[in-house]
Amino acid sequence: MARDGFDCSELMEFAEQLGAQPKELEKVQKKLLRDEGSKLRRKTAQQARATVNRTAVHRKEYDRAAGQYHKSIKRGKVYTKDGQMRIRVYSGDPIGHLVEKGWTPKARDGSHGKKQDGKNVFEEAAKGFDEQFQQAAEDALDEVINKL
Repeated sequence: MARDGFDCSELMEFAEQLGAQPKELEKVQKKLLRDEGSKLRRKTAQQARATVNRTAVHRKEYDRAAGQYHKSIKRGKVYTKDGQMRIRVYSGDPIGHLVEKGWTPKARDGSHGKKQDGKNVFEEAAKGFDEQFQQAAEDALDEVINKL
C-alpha cells in the first residue's frame, strides 16, 4: 500500500512529551547555568590573576588589602528576566568597576594624572567562554531529548 504525504504522528507525540516535562527541563536548565556560571567564574578569576596586579594601599583615610579584587569575583544565583533564565558573574569589590573600565588618577595635591585603561577582565573571559558554553548547552539538550 502506497502512502501519500508525511506521517507526523511521531513528531506530534514527541512534542507532547516535551511539553509535559516543564519542571524537569527547568531543573536541567538551572543546573546547567549554575555549572557553567561556576566555570566562567573560575576562568574570570584566572584572567584577573594574570592581568591585574595585587596592590595593597595603606593610608590614614583608606586601607585596602592586596588581592581584594581577585577575591571579590563571584557567581550569582539563577534568576529570570524577560522570560529567560540567567546567571551572572560579578565583582563585589567597591572599586571593581574602575579596574574593569579604567580611571583617571588624582594625586594628593589635587592634580590629575594620565588616564589609566581598564583591564576588561570580565569581557575577555566571556568572549573566550562563549564557545564552551554553546557546546555544553547542546550536550545538555541532547541528553534531555535522549531521556524522552
